[in-house]
Amino acid sequence: MNKSANSAGITIFAGRFGSGKTEAAINYALALAKSAGLRTPGSGSDTLKQPSDTNDRAWNPVVLVDLDIVTPYFRSREMAEKVRTHGVDVVAPSVIGQHIHTPAITPQILGAIQQPEQPVVLDVGGDRQGARALGQFSAAIRQRGYTMHFVVNPYRPFTDTLQGVTDSISEIEASARLRMTSLVSNPNLMSETKPEQVYNGHARIEEFARELNLSIAFVCVERRWADELDPARFAQPTLIVDRHFVMSWE
Repeated sequence: MNKSANSAGITIFAGRFGSGKTEAAINYALALAKSAGLRTPGSGSDTLKQPSDTNDRAWNPVVLVDLDIVTPYFRSREMAEKVRTHGVDVVAPSVIGQHIHTPAITPQILGAIQQPEQPVVLDVGGDRQGARALGQFSAAIRQRGYTMHFVVNPYRPFTDTLQGVTDSISEIEASARLRMTSLVSNPNLMSETKPEQVYNGHARIEEFARELNLSIAFVCVERRWADELDPARFAQPTLIVDRHFVMSWE
């Protein structure tokens, strides 16, 4: 994926349950870290590029904030440590402290949003409650500048129609007091996905985008499908997605 124009600012991912926003957020954060040179190809895997006394560039990893208070995805310190080795710092209740209530991490979140050096990626719940959690930081976010993506999977409830997408975005915008700037296309049926379903689903999302007068920032393509899909079929950049979380029914 091409480096985002907002890569030094705040990028927000919102979406309904099952949309894939969590995977989009974490893979986007990892892609930012990689494009910034925070990890380098190692022997068979990516390894962290450590700061050097002779390196003029400050050590500024990407910050990934878990604001999805309904279904927080960083449930273990092990996962946070894994992405840390790839240049991504995590701010989440289970990382800061096992027994700390969510509001107690407000200073850490606000500090991440207000600092100007590190790119910040926010994962936000796609309902009124999740958006309210974001809304408490709206003034600081607007002051720094932001991009807010709504992740759409047209094969999931609530985002399978234009009306559903419209209502979801309106609800989030009203509670978060922020405007949606773009869509992220994530058409899939998990393990049952076939190439034509990706193409057809993306075409529907393009129709939604035209009706909503929003751009599509990029298309999420799971790594295992990448060789089967023709990137020329997409007018937008693609983000190759590695799945970090498997649903209990898979």
